Amino acid sequence: MSLHLPSLYIAVAVALFIAAALSTTIVLRQRARRGSLWWIAGHVLLVGSLGLQAWGGRHDVAAPVAALLALQWPIAMLVGVRQFYSRGASSVPAWADAVVLAVAGLVACGTWLAPFESVSPDQVFAIAVLVVTLYAAAAVSRLEDFAVTSTLKMLVAGFAAAAAVQAMWLVVAVGIVPFAIAAADIGAAATLATAALALLSTQVTLAMNHERQIAHLRESQRKLRHLVDVDAVTRLPNRRHFLDLAERAVAPAPELATVLFCDVDQLKRINELLGHPNGDEALRQIGTALRETLRRRDVAGRLGGDEFGVVLPRTRVADAANVIARINARLEDRQIAPRIARVVLNVGITQMLAGETLADALRRAETGMTLQRDETRKLVTQKVAIVAEAATLRAREPRPSQLAVLNAIPVGEVVLG
Repeated sequence: MSLHLPSLYIAVAVALFIAAALSTTIVLRQRARRGSLWWIAGHVLLVGSLGLQAWGGRHDVAAPVAALLALQWPIAMLVGVRQFYSRGASSVPAWADAVVLAVAGLVACGTWLAPFESVSPDQVFAIAVLVVTLYAAAAVSRLEDFAVTSTLKMLVAGFAAAAAVQAMWLVVAVGIVPFAIAAADIGAAATLATAALALLSTQVTLAMNHERQIAHLRESQRKLRHLVDVDAVTRLPNRRHFLDLAERAVAPAPELATVLFCDVDQLKRINELLGHPNGDEALRQIGTALRETLRRRDVAGRLGGDEFGVVLPRTRVADAANVIARINARLEDRQIAPRIARVVLNVGITQMLAGETLADALRRAETGMTLQRDETRKLVTQKVAIVAEAATLRAREPRPSQLAVLNAIPVGEVVLG
């Protein structure tokens, strides 16, 4: 039973049209991505090539047009892939796609108009399809996203498999048993191999769109998680996220961790003198100083208002003093109004105890900070009171008269000669 090529062309064309229509509908319903129109157009033109070959493939006009419509598909697929991954670079320039298609099309179509004596137009067409397919595979493999995208690797594998089938068929048809295979069968094999690859590519393009949709969904989830976990002003973890991170950080050795509890000294005064935007800027600079100073394993977070928490895993209290000194030094470089209202951190330090929770350690550090802060403010208040009292006493002392002042001026001894 001989194979009827026109019927095979029609069957493959119908299957390709249905697959392309279904994939196009799915893509448009999800979201039209860059490159989708090139894939759709390439499929439609390839269906037209199959239809022309089924209708009159040996006709003088239909044959070169069908050949050109079949040759365009690998390049159309490649251009669509380039646009789909347009953010990545490629070592193969885009203008080379048009050059390769133009040269292959001119050679393949030219042999139908002016055939060679030793090579049939179908053989030239099959060689042109093989060259274009190999070029498309090489160009896709040189895209920057090829190393991290499984769908591109699948597409290159499909191109390579189609090229291998075409090459083996050419070797068998031309070199091994040329007397048993007609020239028309060589061109038909090239067209059908391209159509089979196009059927596979409809699934690959759906996988590409699905992969991109999943990537966008993960990015949206990451942004939402960032909004939930990170304080907008200081860009530090908020209280809930800080406690989660800190508990995981100190879990291997809780008794070796040091906990700091900090608040901004008289933040209300900064807001009153400079305004709330500058108060937010002061908090922002504190967050920057903490991020730039602490180690990667350390955890800092905003507990609320002007309060901050810091956990230093595997750090003793004596070593934490150096950390505080570095934070204060970095904060000194970021003062928003050093002469009007300085930004100063009150810090409480404590070493975690064995079996103690992080919340209890923070409470102990907060208690220590409050006592130290109150003691410091009390000493400052006492010094201010002493200075004020001394000024008052000086103001109450009687001021000497002008005559007394003149009498107090020493007069040198006069010697008469």
